[in-house]
Amino acid sequence: MVGVKTGDRRRITLAAPIRNYKSLFYSNLTETHLFSEVGRIIASELETAELVQKIITTISRAVIFEDASVHVVKKDLTGLVPIYLRSPLLHGKMSEPIYFDNGAPGTIAATGEPLFLDNAALYEAFLHHPDESKKHGSYIGIPLKNDNRIVGVMGFSHSKPSAFRVEDFDLLWTLSHTISAGIDKAELFKKTLEIARTDELTGLLNYRVLLEKLEEEFGRQVRTGRDLSFIMVDIDDFKRINDRYGHLEGSRVLAQLGPLLREACRTGSTDVCFRYGGEEFSLLLAETGMGEALAVAERVRSSIESYPFTLKVAHPFVVITVSIGVSTMLKGSPKTIPDLIREADLALYRSKAAGKNRITGYDTTLTMPGDV
Repeated sequence: MVGVKTGDRRRITLAAPIRNYKSLFYSNLTETHLFSEVGRIIASELETAELVQKIITTISRAVIFEDASVHVVKKDLTGLVPIYLRSPLLHGKMSEPIYFDNGAPGTIAATGEPLFLDNAALYEAFLHHPDESKKHGSYIGIPLKNDNRIVGVMGFSHSKPSAFRVEDFDLLWTLSHTISAGIDKAELFKKTLEIARTDELTGLLNYRVLLEKLEEEFGRQVRTGRDLSFIMVDIDDFKRINDRYGHLEGSRVLAQLGPLLREACRTGSTDVCFRYGGEEFSLLLAETGMGEALAVAERVRSSIESYPFTLKVAHPFVVITVSIGVSTMLKGSPKTIPDLIREADLALYRSKAAGKNRITGYDTTLTMPGDV
C-alpha cells in the first residue's frame, strides 16, 4: 500500500499491478501478423480448399490444436460438405456430407452460434465427423457467417481438457468474418469460371472448353496410343421448329437436350458433352474405338427420338430427331484435331443426306454431299 498525505487526511490507495507489457505486446503483434497473413492468403488464393488449408496452417501458429475441420454449406442448403479435415482418423472422409443439427458442425450451422467445450467428453455428438472416435479434451466450433447467412463451420479440438483460452476463442471468432468473406470470394470466382465455361441454356460445356479438352485428350492419345472418338450431333429441321412454333419452344428443346446427352454417356466413363454451337452438339470419348462410339451415338439418337419433349405435349405429332457423325483417331494415326472434327462433320452431313435421324461413322470413302 502507498500512503499519500493530503492536509490532515491520509488517503490509502492500492498500488497498480505490474502488467507484463512484453507479453501483451507479443500477443498483439502475433494477432496483427495473423490477420495480415490471412488477408494476404485471401487476396492471392482463388481455390476454396487451398484457401482454407493455408488459413488453418496460419492459425496453427497462434492457436494450439490437434484436429481441425472446415465445412461449407451445400449449394442446395441441405447440409454441410467437409472441405478440410486435419485428423489421421478421418482420412478419406472428405466426400461425406453432414446434415444440419448433426454433430457439432451441424448444430453450429443450424443455430449460427459458436460452441466452446472445456470438456468434450460431456458432449454427446461428434465434433468433426460421424466416424471419429469418442473425443476427450476440448473443442472450439465457430460459424462462418456473412450478412447473417451461414457460409460454413470451422472447428478445432485438443486431446486435453481446457486446452483453449478465452483469448483463443475471441481470436477465432473475430477472424471468422474475414475467413467467411474469403470463402465467399473463392466460391464466387468458381461460379464465375463455371459460367464462362458452361453454356447457360443447356448446362453443357461450351465450344472453348471443347477445344481445351480436345488438346488434352489428343496429347494423351499420342502418349498412350489408345483410340479417341469424336461425335457430332445436329437436330434435324431445327429451323422448322423455330419458324413454326417460335424461338421459345426451340430454346426449350435445346435446354432439354443437354441432360439427355449427359444421360446417354457411359456410366463411369470419361465421356464429355459439349454444345458445339446453335443446334449442334458434340461428345468426346476418350479411349474409345469406332465400335463403342457408334453404340454411344445410337443410344443418343434413340433416346432423343423417344423423349417426350414439352413441345410434343402441345403438339403430339411433332417429331424431334438428330443426325450424327462419328470419327475416330486410331493408334499411330497422323490425324490432327481439325482432321478429327472435319471427319465427324463430314459423317454428320452424310447422315443428313441419307434421310436424317441416323448415324454415320467416318471412313475414307465418304465425301461431302454434291462432291464428285
